[in-house]
Amino acid sequence: TIAQRRLLDQAEAGSRRYSSQAYAGRSQKAQQIREMLDRLTKVPFSAIVIGGETGTGKGLVARILHHGGPRGAHPLVELNCAALPRDLMESELFGHEAGAFTGAIGRHRGLIEQADRGTLFLDEIGEMPLDLQSKLLKAIEDRKFRRLGSEREISVDVQVLAASHRDLEAMVREGGFRSDLYHRLSVFRLELPSLRDVKEDLEELVPIFVAELNAKAGKQVKIIPDSVWGELHRYDWPGNVRELRNVVERCVLFADGPTFPEQWLKLSAANNPSSSTQPNSTNGLYIPLDGSMDLDDMDRYIIETTLTAHQGNVTAAARALGTTRETLRYRVRKYGLRESA
Repeated sequence: TIAQRRLLDQAEAGSRRYSSQAYAGRSQKAQQIREMLDRLTKVPFSAIVIGGETGTGKGLVARILHHGGPRGAHPLVELNCAALPRDLMESELFGHEAGAFTGAIGRHRGLIEQADRGTLFLDEIGEMPLDLQSKLLKAIEDRKFRRLGSEREISVDVQVLAASHRDLEAMVREGGFRSDLYHRLSVFRLELPSLRDVKEDLEELVPIFVAELNAKAGKQVKIIPDSVWGELHRYDWPGNVRELRNVVERCVLFADGPTFPEQWLKLSAANNPSSSTQPNSTNGLYIPLDGSMDLDDMDRYIIETTLTAHQGNVTAAARALGTTRETLRYRVRKYGLRESA
């Protein structure tokens, strides 16, 4: 059928685009990751945990594993577990029948069902509530589940890729993540390095991003001065490869000729957010808007800084932030922060 043909065309395009070479870098660590990706795409593994800080390329690695592996002709279905509240996450994962809950007008096929014979990519799985972790584990082990409001079991065959910027092993020890689910998912583990630890990769990554953005924006940037390379290497890249791409995009878009414009790098202000958070006032916060922090990082940082300023007193911090004590306490638990007794 036309739909099947389109799916096959997409799979072939994905396989070409997401080979192991898409994970760029000349460092030894990058080479080791490419070798591991080549090995993994040749075996029918059931699950893997992908670790690494925000912006290190966990989503790219998930696409390489799916499109380069034996399931590449079938769907890759993604869920960001940090983006949905608990009730909506359960419905998205498992689906529901009409009338299963208020507002459930029709039948909804969940993401697990949609990923049948393909891959389910659970990004930021550390944010998944414990009770849903239990239900997910049962579905993975039994290879079947029920939609919400249904008595009929549905059989599925999915490969699970789980990613998190948090230390899942530490969460297991602290009771924030189920040990049985962690051990079921960590058949293989892949830890992606932070860019500050593999700065030699800049020599390969920057030209790749420049070429990509030249093509996208119709620019002709070809010359990267030594002074630019010096700034790039001195910076610690708290936002990792994602931040690097954002910085290169800004510079290429603002370039007036073939030379990479150093004046648009603007790296020093955000080089160390923790040490430059209060440049002019003891009552203010400095948050970089250059891609080095995502929304969750900003949220956590604001809450953590306000709690510290109020000696861990949630009531006082909530008052300062203009929110309720209950709301702030929920976010304190979500980010694993400490509050006073």
